[in-house]
Amino acid sequence: MGKTAPNKKKTPASIHSRAAKRASSPGIDLDKSLKDLKPPENTKTSRPSVLAVHQGAGISKKSKNGRKSVPSSKARKRQEKGLDRAEAFMDKKELKAWEDLNKKILAKKEAEEAERLEKENEDWVDEDGMVDDGVVAEKDTGDDVPESVTLPEEDEDEIL
Repeated sequence: MGKTAPNKKKTPASIHSRAAKRASSPGIDLDKSLKDLKPPENTKTSRPSVLAVHQGAGISKKSKNGRKSVPSSKARKRQEKGLDRAEAFMDKKELKAWEDLNKKILAKKEAEEAERLEKENEDWVDEDGMVDDGVVAEKDTGDDVPESVTLPEEDEDEIL
């Protein structure tokens, strides 16, 4: 025959169980004097707010103490070299920015000057009463490219 499960011992009901909650509910025989009592006032517990800023807030690196806080001579030289490179880079960028700005300003001035000359030439009237077409001699920009010259072809037999 098969074995049966052992008998369960009668354990008290859990305090969270439905039966325990029903058992603790007041019955009909409740003392009437308890009805007139007011519930106790909620006393605020003085505990620091979780969201308030406090001393250990955030992530921080452990500070070095003693001789560890002073960098070694090699580390100091590395840092100085890095600072020198950064300074040189900043100087280069600063100079380039000023050069770009100056080029833009000069180009703007040249455009204004050309526009002013063009307006002056439009207003000019020839002695014969003819209005000039505003022909202005243009500057030579030096963009002339010489024509390509063909080289004499060499025989393939000579190249070894």
